[in-house]
Amino acid sequence: MPITLSLTGHADLAPHRLTRAEARDWLAKAAVWFEGVGDAVLDTRVVRDADDKPVLLVVLHPAAPPVEVRLGASGRVRAVAVTTPAGPGYHAHLCDLLRQFAADFDLTWDDAHAHDPTGLYATADRPACERKFLDWAAGLCVSALTRHYPANTPIPVGLPPGHGYTAPGPVLTPLGPKPRDWLTAVATDPTAARDFFPWWTPGLGADFYRHRAAVRLWYDFPWRPPLTEAEGELTDQVANDLATAYKLDPAGELPWREWLEVLDAVENDEAGHTVTPADPELREAVTRRAFEADDSAPLVGYRRFPVRVGLCGGWSVEVPGDFAREWDDDRTWTGWDPVRTVWFHLVGYTKPDGSRPTPEEAVAVGRKSLPEGDPVPPIDRAGVRGEAVYGETEEDGRRVWRLSSVTAAAGHLVICHVYAESPAERDWAIHTWHTLRHSG
Repeated sequence: MPITLSLTGHADLAPHRLTRAEARDWLAKAAVWFEGVGDAVLDTRVVRDADDKPVLLVVLHPAAPPVEVRLGASGRVRAVAVTTPAGPGYHAHLCDLLRQFAADFDLTWDDAHAHDPTGLYATADRPACERKFLDWAAGLCVSALTRHYPANTPIPVGLPPGHGYTAPGPVLTPLGPKPRDWLTAVATDPTAARDFFPWWTPGLGADFYRHRAAVRLWYDFPWRPPLTEAEGELTDQVANDLATAYKLDPAGELPWREWLEVLDAVENDEAGHTVTPADPELREAVTRRAFEADDSAPLVGYRRFPVRVGLCGGWSVEVPGDFAREWDDDRTWTGWDPVRTVWFHLVGYTKPDGSRPTPEEAVAVGRKSLPEGDPVPPIDRAGVRGEAVYGETEEDGRRVWRLSSVTAAAGHLVICHVYAESPAERDWAIHTWHTLRHSG
C-alpha cells in the first residue's frame, strides 16, 4: 500500500450550504495560492471527479500523484496526498505546506483525526518517517522478487500504473534502471533504498531540483523540440530545474549530456512553445561538461524507447517514445511526431438484438468502411481480429500514405489509422497497427 497523508478540516465560510459553483470558486482561489507558494508546485487545476464534484489537483512532483483537495457543501475540507515513491522529504514538505495553507485560508485541520502512517504530521519525528519510507520500499522489492515476470521483462518498482515503458533494464525505478540484485539488497537491508527516493531531504535544495528534473527526464521528456504547449512547459520546467540545481551546487553531478539535449530542444523550438531564455554562458558550461562526461554510460530517458500507451475500452498500442499524445474526447486519441501519426477511435457497436458481436462479426461490419488500398496482413490472434489496407491519400492538402484499419474484440470495434509522409514507412505502419492489444 502507498503511504498516504490525509487531513480533514473545516473552512469558516458562509452559513448556508455551499453550491458546487461556490465550492469550485473557493478551490480556484486555493489553486492560485498554491501556484504562488514557490517552485515546488508544478501545476494546479480544478477538475470534476467521478461524482461531478469539483476537486483541486496540485502537482508538486512527477514521482507522485497530484494532491487532491475537496470542499464539501458544509465547509468540510479534505486534502489527500500519496507521497510514495517521491520520498520523506516530499512528505515533510506537504505537512508544512498544508499547515501554511490552513493558516492563510481560515481553515482548521482536525489534527486529532489526521491520517499519517509515518507519524510525522503529529510528532515531527523525521527519522521515524524515513524508516517508514525505507520499509515501504523494502516491501515493494519483496513483492517484486516473489512475483512472476515473463523472461527479459523489466521489473517496474515505483513507476506510475500503466506506464508502458519498454526500455531495457532488469529493474526500472523513478531514477532509472537498477540491477536485479538491488531488489535483494533492499529486501534484506531497507537502508539500501535511500537513493531510490527522488525527494529524500526536506526543503528545496540542489538535490530536490536535480532529482525532480531527473524523474521528468526518465518519465516524460520526448528528446526533441516540443510539439505542443504542454511539452513546451515541460521543457521549460526541466531546463529551469537543472539550471537551479547547477546554481545552488555548481560542483554537483548533473545529467550533462541530457541537459544539452534539453537546451537543443529549446533552441530548435520553431513553434515558440518554450520561454526559456538563451544563456550562452550556461550553454558553454553545459557543453563542456557534456563533452567531459562518460559517453559509454547509458543515456537517461525511458521515452528513448517505444512506449505502450493505454487507450480506452481496454485497448493499448505501442508507439515511439518520442510521440506527442492527445485525447480529442474520451474515445479519440492521436499520437504523432513531425512525419508520422497514429489515430485511434473506439466505436460503440451492438447487434440489432442488443447482444455483443463477436470479433469476426464486428470486423465484417467494419470492413465496409475501409477505403481503396492494398490489403495488408490481418490481425488474427486470440480474441482479436483486424483488417487493413494501405494506400496514398491527401490530408490537409498534403500527400501522405495511410494504413486504414478496423480491429475488433468481443463487443468492441476500433478504427486505427496510421499516417506517414513516406511510402517507405509501410512496414512500420503495419507493425504499429499489429501492436494493438485488448485486455479483455
